[in-house]
Amino acid sequence: MNDLRKAAVDVLHRNDRETFTAPSPRQYPHLWLWDAGFAALGWAAIGDFERAYREIRAALRGQWRNGMLPHVVFYGWPSAYFPGADVWRSDLAPEAPKDLPTSGITQPPVLAFVVEILFRHDPDRQRAEVFARETFPALRAYHRWLHAARDPEGVGLSCIVHPWESGMDNSPLWDQPLSRVPTEGLPPYRRADHHWVPEEQRPRAIDYDRFLALILHLRAHRYGESGVRTSPFRVADVLFNALRHRSEEALYAMARALGEPTEEIEGWLERSRTAFQTRLWDPERSFFLDWDDLAGERIPIIAAGGFVALYAGLATPEQAREMVDRHLRNPEAFAPDGGTRYFVPTVSKGDPGWEPRRYWRGPVWINLNALIAHGLARYGFHGLAEDIRHHTLDLIARSGFHEYYDPRTGEGLGIGDFTWSAALLLGWELLKVG
Repeated sequence: MNDLRKAAVDVLHRNDRETFTAPSPRQYPHLWLWDAGFAALGWAAIGDFERAYREIRAALRGQWRNGMLPHVVFYGWPSAYFPGADVWRSDLAPEAPKDLPTSGITQPPVLAFVVEILFRHDPDRQRAEVFARETFPALRAYHRWLHAARDPEGVGLSCIVHPWESGMDNSPLWDQPLSRVPTEGLPPYRRADHHWVPEEQRPRAIDYDRFLALILHLRAHRYGESGVRTSPFRVADVLFNALRHRSEEALYAMARALGEPTEEIEGWLERSRTAFQTRLWDPERSFFLDWDDLAGERIPIIAAGGFVALYAGLATPEQAREMVDRHLRNPEAFAPDGGTRYFVPTVSKGDPGWEPRRYWRGPVWINLNALIAHGLARYGFHGLAEDIRHHTLDLIARSGFHEYYDPRTGEGLGIGDFTWSAALLLGWELLKVG
């Protein structure tokens, strides 16, 4: 274990760009939002809280005036990354920073709970309070935007308008919603990802066509409300909203510690608890399912992101037991069997869209394993949580700090020396809740 920790620290230092930690200097040379949160946990785990705080500040520097935190901040632009700042054209949006190019969409909202973790664990209490007071207004503004811009009717769930906002770019969850996205008349473009990663491990060409079409739709509306309202893709994603809720739990704790008002945050928490039960819980499948807002129905795909509802404490004890027994312990779904050896594939093996080597369609991801394991522990499934931790350590010991892993063989897939795989090995225990 000491050797793995040393190797993980080496990855953080190799990927450190001083202002931020690149997820991968070759494939992902800029700052990504939830990657930055996980990277900060890694720096904190090795005692470098100043570096962890710098990571958070780098993400917050990209914040728009309306509160939105973009999923990419293009530090170090230009680069070969596609789609880059020249495609996003954040300068067209009146709310965007004028001196720093960004994307025009967000990503799973992890920063608030990461900041609260740093606040609790920093041994320098004065430094911790100064940083919490500095960042709390920006984090609250971001969550206000998540409610006002992405849940204008106050349902209790924020909609995503691009699969990249979920963090799970090409999940089978999006197959049906994406089929509505028109791709006629797209300009020619050249992807950069196949230069570093074999094509069979990356999203297909039709997926990228639709990804680009959605960017161009939002850009045509200058990333404003009309682009969201008319988007052909609008989904209330379980993982995204569970992490929003977990971050709002953290915002509530921070508000109390800092003497800030809590009523607004309490309302957010109550509405999301209700919405998870009334809109996302599917009693027939015993699982939390994504909601297709345009179709007005749940998406019948069992994906690992559903288990993150446990990390946010949004399941009843009975629901948690059903999810674990029917799905997580089921060898035809997520549990290891003769065909797979490792927890937790990103999609149920019983789903027709499961592909064990293609990006978010089936491989194991370290960040999901960490969130799911701590969610299980929150509900008392300590043995299963420990199994997932051991599987994660074995994957890293076998194949290194890869982006994702084949659940059948443990082979590392995607790009190597991936920041959050290293950071979460170091910061695994910091994610503990309850």
